Amino acid sequence: MNITIPTWSLFEDLVRRILEANNFAVDVRSIRGDRGFDFNGSLGNEKWAIEVKYYRTNRAQPTLIESAATRLANNGISAQALKGMLVVSCIVLPELREALEKKFSITIVDRLDLMNWVTTMPSLAEELDALIEVDPSEPQKNVRFKDDPLLRSKPLVGIPTLPQDSRGTELCNELRGVKLGKAGWANYERVCEKILKYLFPNDLHGWHSQKRTDDGLNRFDYICRVKPTTEFWKFVIDHLNSRYVLFEFKNYASKIKQGQILTTEKYLLERGLRRVAIILTRKGADIHAIAMTQGAMREHGKLMLIVNDEKLCDMLHKKERGEDPTDSLFELADDFLLKLPR
Repeated sequence: MNITIPTWSLFEDLVRRILEANNFAVDVRSIRGDRGFDFNGSLGNEKWAIEVKYYRTNRAQPTLIESAATRLANNGISAQALKGMLVVSCIVLPELREALEKKFSITIVDRLDLMNWVTTMPSLAEELDALIEVDPSEPQKNVRFKDDPLLRSKPLVGIPTLPQDSRGTELCNELRGVKLGKAGWANYERVCEKILKYLFPNDLHGWHSQKRTDDGLNRFDYICRVKPTTEFWKFVIDHLNSRYVLFEFKNYASKIKQGQILTTEKYLLERGLRRVAIILTRKGADIHAIAMTQGAMREHGKLMLIVNDEKLCDMLHKKERGEDPTDSLFELADDFLLKLPR
């Protein structure tokens, strides 16, 4: 059985090798995620805390970078590291970089810095270009930094502990506390709305609700206008020809069935530029419902992604850590389309 290695893991490993090629000694840390960082690094006598973030979107989203920087600074201080380095796959513009480095006393290394570091290393340079899928139309050379980011590095010593985003954990706990079935449908709709507005504050607009005459388990749809802020939403607009996305909330105590998928599909309209639905459901979908989503895509070009509680909480925790929750949607869509049968 072939196991596909996630792109973020490949990027993390490549960054480790690029650092080592630039005289860093690097060890993968056992404590990672919310309480740690990815690598212990040392350069000469300096101990570094190094965090790596992979984003599908080329341009940095300031709030995500700031969340990642906050956790790195706090965790680096806890680990008694002298300096902190945040390595990201996107491009961080000079003004944002300067503000964040000053606020958190860390060094930010973006894709342009990585390209500079591998200029004389053809194999690593080719691997980096392939992994981050460099767009030739992106004006990258125009904003390339001439200085080595390590020359801007400052010690973490003396930086106070900074407040971290915990909203995702709070919303996940709230979601898990909602009763399944008819007794919890109103609360489920309310919590899902809060979750979506936390996850996608700059991506979706309009939030037009429609009352339903269903069985009480999914009383509301939300139809939102999409902005092309990340790779996933660009994909929705450019390749699926959908300017709007429909959200369905299905608070069933078991996996949803093909009847619920059929109901959602009727609300997707090709000429209304509404060809994508994201279905939030507690337990996921059964095999017949999944087959129905495959048929809708294959025959009518309508994409329906099913997001259960586990995936939704994973997206919430990603947002807290400074990762892009829309990357999870991209992965779901990518996996769905790759496995789409004839």
